[in-house]
Amino acid sequence: MPDLPPSAYQALEAELRAAQAEVARLQAERDQHAAHHAERERYRLSQVRFRTVFEHSPLGHKIIAADLTIRQANAAVAALLGLASPLDLLGHTILEFAHPDYVADWARLQVALWAHHLPWFALETCLVRPDGSLVWCRVTSVLFPDESGELGYTTLEDISARRHLEAQVQHTTQALEDANQDLGASNEELRVLNDELQHTNSALGQLNTELDTFVYAAAHDLRLPVANLQGLVQALVEQLPPAARQAEQVELILTMMQESMARFRHTLDRLADFGATRVQADLPRESVQLAAVLEEVRQELAVQFAATGGQLEVELAGPARLWFAAKHVHSVLLNLISNALKYRHPDRVPIVRVRSYREAGRLVVRVHDNGLGLSAAQQQQLFGLFRRLHAHVEGTGVGLYLVKKILDQAGGSIEVESELGRGSTFTATFPT
Repeated sequence: MPDLPPSAYQALEAELRAAQAEVARLQAERDQHAAHHAERERYRLSQVRFRTVFEHSPLGHKIIAADLTIRQANAAVAALLGLASPLDLLGHTILEFAHPDYVADWARLQVALWAHHLPWFALETCLVRPDGSLVWCRVTSVLFPDESGELGYTTLEDISARRHLEAQVQHTTQALEDANQDLGASNEELRVLNDELQHTNSALGQLNTELDTFVYAAAHDLRLPVANLQGLVQALVEQLPPAARQAEQVELILTMMQESMARFRHTLDRLADFGATRVQADLPRESVQLAAVLEEVRQELAVQFAATGGQLEVELAGPARLWFAAKHVHSVLLNLISNALKYRHPDRVPIVRVRSYREAGRLVVRVHDNGLGLSAAQQQQLFGLFRRLHAHVEGTGVGLYLVKKILDQAGGSIEVESELGRGSTFTATFPT
């Protein structure tokens, strides 16, 4: 290769540098074009993704201008507002669908976004469909820039079901509050009435106690004068000569006087017995041995047992002890056992069996006899006051009433099982 003068080398070097610069420029242009193309492709893909989400979202999406004109909307918005196509919304303002009572909501949204430039704003409002039906929506709008100015990207979520439930809850809550107020007023009225009732009951209780005391005292106080009258009449009868007693109407009058005084005495006995059941209703409780009470009753009825040839058989399971008024235990057992002798069957010797056992923490005493027995109808009347079911036996009809009253007041019970002509079993349950 021939030697080139220095000027030629310099020229070649200049051309090389120029060529390299051109190559670098072209490479830069190519890179810039590729980058621009990639950017446009990314934008295109983002638009595709946005449109896919925008058009297929189950939530309503729309883009509005500052004057609330709808620039773009998806199918969900159209369906929410009862329209066939989102195209029916373009160019219209959302105010055309606003409920008259909630137009101010959209004014607040305008101020928040385009006046105060808040990044987003949310509210709940009511819209009216073309058919007149209402739909409640939660509206969330985000401000974003556009070539023509700032726009609002808005989502609409149908919350009608929730608002309906909230309205029901509010209505129910209000109804409950009203009911509570009424209940409070009723409770106050009941409290006042209860106070009045307690006061009245207390007064009645005091009056009944005084009346029972009076009846009891009067019955006892009148027994002696009646007995004296009976004695005087009997003395008069004995003093009258036979001829006088046989005079017309004298014997009849004397007999009527004796019978009247006997009925009077019987009535006084009934009143005294009834008064005793009320006056002695609150005796103190104490530890009572059932065996000891039964022995007392046996001795008290010894004459009756001897006269009738009767037998008392006792079978007590375990320590038959109870916490009760001793006088009431005695009264219950005396009435049940004496009735077994009193209402004995005429064709057999009376046998009275007393058995005790514990059940559910209570002492149960069963008194069985082989006496006259009771029919089903008689058993229904047995524990009534002054109920006498066998007229051939003297009595006041108070005994079994007293037994039931004693046990009921103490939280116990008395029951009867009986068969007419075969005997009866009384089951007394004592709370211990």
